[in-house]
Amino acid sequence: MFCVDVAINLPVKSLFKQFTYSVPETMGFLDSGWRVVVPFGVQKTEGFVVRRREMPENTAQLKAVEAVLGDRPWFDAEMLATAKWLAEYYMCSLAEAMRLFVPGKTSIRRQAVKDGDGRLLYYRYEERLKAKNVLAYRINAAGRELLAAGSGKRALQRQLEALKVFAEAATWLSLQEAAERSLSSSTVRTLLKKGLLDESKKRVLRNSYTGELRCVTQMQLTEEQEVALAQIRAALEKSAGGTFLLQGITGSGKTEIYLRAAQQVLQQGKQVLVLVPEIALTAQLVKRFQTWFGDEVAVAHSKLSQNERGDVWYKMRTEQARVLIGVRSAVFAPFAKLGLVIIDEEHESSYKQEERPNYHARNVALQRCRNTGAVLILGSATPDVETYQKACTGEYTHLRLTKRANGSELPKVEIVDMRQELQQRNFSVLSRKLKQALVNTAADGEQAIVLLNRRGFSTFVMCRDCGASIVCPHCSVAMVYHSSNEDMRCHYCGNTMPIPTECPSCHSRRIKFFGTGTQKAEQEIMAQPEVRVLRMDQDSTVAKFAHADILSRFAKGEYNVLIGTQMVAKGHDIPNVTLVGVLSADSMLNLPDFRASERTFSLLTQAAGRAGRGSRQGHVIFQAYDADNQIIHLAARQDYEAFAARELADRKELFYPPFAQLLKLTVWDEKEEAALTLAQRTANYLQSLQLQGKLEEDVLILGPFPALVAKVRDLYRFNILVKAKNLQPVKDALLNSEFKELRNLYFDVDPLSVI
Repeated sequence: MFCVDVAINLPVKSLFKQFTYSVPETMGFLDSGWRVVVPFGVQKTEGFVVRRREMPENTAQLKAVEAVLGDRPWFDAEMLATAKWLAEYYMCSLAEAMRLFVPGKTSIRRQAVKDGDGRLLYYRYEERLKAKNVLAYRINAAGRELLAAGSGKRALQRQLEALKVFAEAATWLSLQEAAERSLSSSTVRTLLKKGLLDESKKRVLRNSYTGELRCVTQMQLTEEQEVALAQIRAALEKSAGGTFLLQGITGSGKTEIYLRAAQQVLQQGKQVLVLVPEIALTAQLVKRFQTWFGDEVAVAHSKLSQNERGDVWYKMRTEQARVLIGVRSAVFAPFAKLGLVIIDEEHESSYKQEERPNYHARNVALQRCRNTGAVLILGSATPDVETYQKACTGEYTHLRLTKRANGSELPKVEIVDMRQELQQRNFSVLSRKLKQALVNTAADGEQAIVLLNRRGFSTFVMCRDCGASIVCPHCSVAMVYHSSNEDMRCHYCGNTMPIPTECPSCHSRRIKFFGTGTQKAEQEIMAQPEVRVLRMDQDSTVAKFAHADILSRFAKGEYNVLIGTQMVAKGHDIPNVTLVGVLSADSMLNLPDFRASERTFSLLTQAAGRAGRGSRQGHVIFQAYDADNQIIHLAARQDYEAFAARELADRKELFYPPFAQLLKLTVWDEKEEAALTLAQRTANYLQSLQLQGKLEEDVLILGPFPALVAKVRDLYRFNILVKAKNLQPVKDALLNSEFKELRNLYFDVDPLSVI
């Protein structure tokens, strides 16, 4: 007899410990990594077996495992080790870390069962991950005997031909697969009725992306590409891991290196993970990989259903697919033999999870590579400065691509001062130069991309008499007007309200819309001659494959101007795009956050890189009110090295990453005073440890201070920021204190934003 320690899979912050259960004799195979159903309080819930051990002496109080989920352990040793590392590093419970590896974060669906008076009796459960099964058919001994004997009867010839198809297939064929081989369902049923075929159930794996026939077009690599690829190939040959920063200007051919590295890994019998920051970037990259690797490619993103994602995970675990392309959560997929991880646009903030546990996919990928010996490639034209610093100091191998792969020049960039436009009575969101450039581009049969980092029609609605803006009653942010629904919407909680006829503060009827969103900019651009506009933002991409559909229609030339938020600025390679316009290029620079300059430089550089990827040089126009800002001029020159030198000097002086580690603590409560009191008590605790000499003197404890958006969904939020060269003593202190399990105190390790 033995018992198991189980991490309870409930979305509860305070369940840091594991619970011990006895194991029935019929489940003697149970060990670490299995998913089980266990009694927990009045409910039955999913748990993850963390450890198997001898039965303790006092077993009377132990409850027993009630059921096992699946036919194999869900977690192998590497996945379990990664989950344990994640829990320790990001200060969350092991259960919270392990549930990230499960599609939908839980394998079961619970339903409350109540008595006639409405009192809860218990919870019953069913498995959420449903395999899709169809009837399938295979030739049997009788069928093979008849096929071998043959027949001169004309009536049997069609059946013999059908039996030959089944014999050559040497596997179970569904009716659909039989039809693809020109066999009708009636023929199959006739063979079954005559006892010449066996019938069984067969699992069908759902696939949202249909594979293409493999037809590889080998592009001639540049000398820079060959040098970079040679170093990666050497590391792959050794199978000893290694991390590479592949820094290449926009259009330098990083994807060509990805493809050839992946090809080598597949030839070694291993698997590849390719991470992309957004679903909008998935379609084009998927097509490139499918062209090379066909049905070896599987795709995972947030628009997949739980069962579709479950099928993708099954393909990777069983090696029915060997290349996985996906967004952030794909880093938790099971792999039989992981040999290479590629993170495209590694600088992107979308790789960081905003809700608890606040992991960064780049760090998780790095850990999985360390555990498996896989090689990690970090690709970007504008690397995260922390990644860049590690490459410069030799921690990562630094590979550079300084020229465009097709020999084309970088686009010409102009900066338009919108203050001068206002002085000259141009009140449009479009400068005169951009308007004319759009008209000329359309007239020449070419295409343009216009970036505006706001969605909606207007940024906010304000009273012209008292100056009050219309604020969400649940969040301390302004409501945004959306013309499509004729309403105002909060982009934090989703609350909507009709447009007021008078000011709620002073009752004036002088209500005006201020600012510009993508919908309003779309209307102004549509007014230009010969322009056909397509918009891509969160409002226009709700449907499952809306991103791919919009980009496909634009690439085909159905529209000649694509306007949208950040998603239009990244990763797209459309040769006919010769013009890129950026509205409000300086809009993010004044945010009170130490990464504001980096985000602005990266976005502008990436946006500019969409222009001129074909035979004609591109033209880029940055519109800004702070047109003299050095960051905008560095982005216009695409001078990353100069930007990084400036940024790293500022970070060192101000004690920010990579020269310090950060921990952000956020307290929330329905009552503002209660939130502030707890935040102050937490800060006092850390300060008292420092006074006692238990924390180093270089540990800086800042705050508490209100979050930039101080109230979200009726909850007040206060932050504390901790800076240190080594955060581990601070982490240990918090995880051994009363603050560890408080439901309304959250830890964010390595936060991307400190506000």
